[in-house]
Amino acid sequence: MRILLAASNARKGDPAANLARHRAALELARAQGCQLAVFPEFSLTGSVDPRQHPERALAVGAEPVRAVLEATWRTGVAAVFGIAERAGPAFHIAQLYGHDGRLGGVYRKRHLGEGEEGYQPGQGAGVFQLGAARFGVAICAEGGVDFPWDDAAAGGASVVLFCSAPGLYGRRTDERGWRDGHAWWLSSGLADAARHAHRLGLPVAMATQAGTTEDEDFPGLAALVSPDGQVARLPDWRPGHLVVEAGAGVTVHPVREAVRCLLVDPDGRALLVRYADERALADWWGVPGGGLDPGEDHLAAVRRELGEELARDDLAVGPWIGRRCHTFWLGRWMTQRERWVLCRAEPFEVDPAHVSTLAAESIAELRWWTSEELRAAATVATPHDLPDLLDRITRGDLPGPDEDLGV
Repeated sequence: MRILLAASNARKGDPAANLARHRAALELARAQGCQLAVFPEFSLTGSVDPRQHPERALAVGAEPVRAVLEATWRTGVAAVFGIAERAGPAFHIAQLYGHDGRLGGVYRKRHLGEGEEGYQPGQGAGVFQLGAARFGVAICAEGGVDFPWDDAAAGGASVVLFCSAPGLYGRRTDERGWRDGHAWWLSSGLADAARHAHRLGLPVAMATQAGTTEDEDFPGLAALVSPDGQVARLPDWRPGHLVVEAGAGVTVHPVREAVRCLLVDPDGRALLVRYADERALADWWGVPGGGLDPGEDHLAAVRRELGEELARDDLAVGPWIGRRCHTFWLGRWMTQRERWVLCRAEPFEVDPAHVSTLAAESIAELRWWTSEELRAAATVATPHDLPDLLDRITRGDLPGPDEDLGV
């Protein structure tokens, strides 16, 4: 599991700015080939004392939360992010898990620290699933106790995410002050992570708030601690991102073998399919294709899919232009391994009466798109770099048959 760990500044009372940071980090995670992005405690709301600023807490269904979930759909990267949660009259410190545009779970901090008297402790272990991988969550002051970590291990977690916002006493006014505050967190939070990693035999991935807010400073840290004590981390207290490999792979077995056919006309337009599946957050556009039937080879599957989806059996097929493997949620976790092939053709229209017969395949529409139209449209296309792929093909720079086309 490839993870982006964010040491980010979370401004208090400014969810719009914090949301922008989440979106940017998810885009970076996508570009880095990550399946998961992990943010600090309170990353979306900033740290909140609900006795003084209850209006700064968010319900799980609030618009900024939905916007982060929507970003997981657009980027194809799951996220664990933090809020001060308002649940009726109660307040909780919560880490939310989102994937494929939906809320995958909520972990509410069970062991509260100093200054958190306005919150109520949560219940239930923080163990979640991403494809075949299971991960646990612990929050800040829980580094000093064992039970959240033990529950994560008992729940089958292959990595524990340690999300924190430890406020520093006194304002940081110079580099020495920041170094001292950071050194304290290395001797405290990082030491807690190393202790739990060693005793449980599990890697621990840390994401900590960083930098100055209106009335409090945070020491910053993104790190991966292995069970044998090895540490990979950002160099200092400043905001940043660290990409690590941790935990079990997300690939779900058996892997579904599939083919995709990218049809391109002489003007560089691609014929795309709009998929409308009720199990998905929203519609998306992709290229024709589908899974292999038992005993079928990839070329035979391409020709069958072109006949079934486009009612054409006369298209020139080839060459092969890449591969794609992705794990996603569509009513259940699935992993699909695709081979892509290029077909060059004069533009044509598919009979609407034929398209209407494809509803059982979740196909709602077919349309020719330019790369510029895809970039400008408020829509999701797969893979996410499809406009760049079209530009490459227009330039004559064809991907090799084994090139990874991304998520």
